[in-house]
Amino acid sequence: MRTATDRLTGALVTLAAAGERPPCGSFGAAELWTSDDADDRKTAAYWCDGCPIITACGEAADENNERWGVWAGVDRSPQHRGRPRKRADHEH
Repeated sequence: MRTATDRLTGALVTLAAAGERPPCGSFGAAELWTSDDADDRKTAAYWCDGCPIITACGEAADENNERWGVWAGVDRSPQHRGRPRKRADHEH
């Protein structure tokens, strides 16, 4: 049985054989999908819209429990919600 990662690899090979690339494989833009900058990743997620292998990408990300970067239009990076709050026993 083929894994989701195998299916993604196959889809990438099929695109390449047709002379095409997914948005994340475009020269000069690929670093957006794994950028440390949340705005870059937001742009990358937007560019995933309409990708011909978006389903395979998302399934592979799920299978591999991806926790960083944009996969299938979803930013899987940890979201920081401001500064951590102090615990009550440390407040004066």
